[in-house]
Amino acid sequence: MKKIQKGIQQSRRTEVLSVLAGGIAHRFNNALSAITGNAELLEMELAGNDKLNRYVTQMKASADQMAHLSNQLLAYARGGKFNPEIISPTDFLKDTIPLIKESADLEITIETDFPVDVLDIEADKAQMHMVLSAIITNSNDAMEDMGRLRISAGNVAVDEGFAKGCPALKPGPYVSITFEDDGIGMDRETRDRIFEPFFTTHFTVRGLDMAAVYGIIRNHDGWITVASELGKGTRVVIYLPAVAGKAKEEKALHADGDGSSKTVLVIEDEDAVFVVTQGMLENLGYRVLEARNGKDAIHTAEAFDGRIDLALLDINLPDMEGGKLYPLLMKARPNLKVIVFSGYTIDGLARKILNAGARDFLQKPFSLTTLSEKLKKVLERT
Repeated sequence: MKKIQKGIQQSRRTEVLSVLAGGIAHRFNNALSAITGNAELLEMELAGNDKLNRYVTQMKASADQMAHLSNQLLAYARGGKFNPEIISPTDFLKDTIPLIKESADLEITIETDFPVDVLDIEADKAQMHMVLSAIITNSNDAMEDMGRLRISAGNVAVDEGFAKGCPALKPGPYVSITFEDDGIGMDRETRDRIFEPFFTTHFTVRGLDMAAVYGIIRNHDGWITVASELGKGTRVVIYLPAVAGKAKEEKALHADGDGSSKTVLVIEDEDAVFVVTQGMLENLGYRVLEARNGKDAIHTAEAFDGRIDLALLDINLPDMEGGKLYPLLMKARPNLKVIVFSGYTIDGLARKILNAGARDFLQKPFSLTTLSEKLKKVLERT
């Protein structure tokens, strides 16, 4: 009973920290949107000026690093499931582990055991790549000399008894992925704090990595356990809900040119984000209408004498949430196509708006190319 209560208390403490991390990442991503967007527009204006372009390239590289950190914060905040799809965990592990080992220049020996009958899971490949990379890298750091890491996968039936010890799990079929290394292990204090943000030791955690791992797994409705003792290595087990069905086939998209004659309503209250989004859209050939709050958006949707092809809707506005604004927009413009764009991720309020009928989601910060592709994709849909 004490073990269960301790697990629940730790889960609650982590949830509070995740709310803080999500809020920080949201503000961070809004600021990054202005930096990355303006850097791209500047790069286009400076075409042919190699000296100045080198400076812009360095700015973009630093912004990319900040965006990666922000993604880790969002993952810790359980907001990291951007593009979930049905995948075979066995195929994913076989394809991904060699890439991680090569890119990280690991010296450890990795042994694998992946049965052919492992059930499918619904997961975001990019986020699961982050999970594997963090755990494998930490295992490598825990090896004083050449060591071994054993990675296995299997099907697990979670019953009521097991679920009581893992507050996030519901009884049912799961896929387990187990990592066992023969490194130096951890003491109890380290093990109990391993998922706290910014908690680090010289051999286990690099920055937010394991905190992000926790957030990603929880956001996938899963659970993660860590067992370790000093001198006896570490065992990490991930549980992810199993799903029935085959992987979804991707549909080919055919672009229909630029944004000429198309009108986009940008609903965004932050000046820096609006200005750079407007600049990117106009560069792509779109006409831009401005709305800085929900009231302005409704007025424009009702009063504008012309066609509005698409709206970019931020979920946090000063006078109302995007979820409340969306049905009012659709009442005024029943054929309006809406893309939700936010410094948060697709889960939460954004998901509710998508479930209500919005066409797609755009994560801040975004590149000019990503914006262009997203607009074309949505505008092509009937």
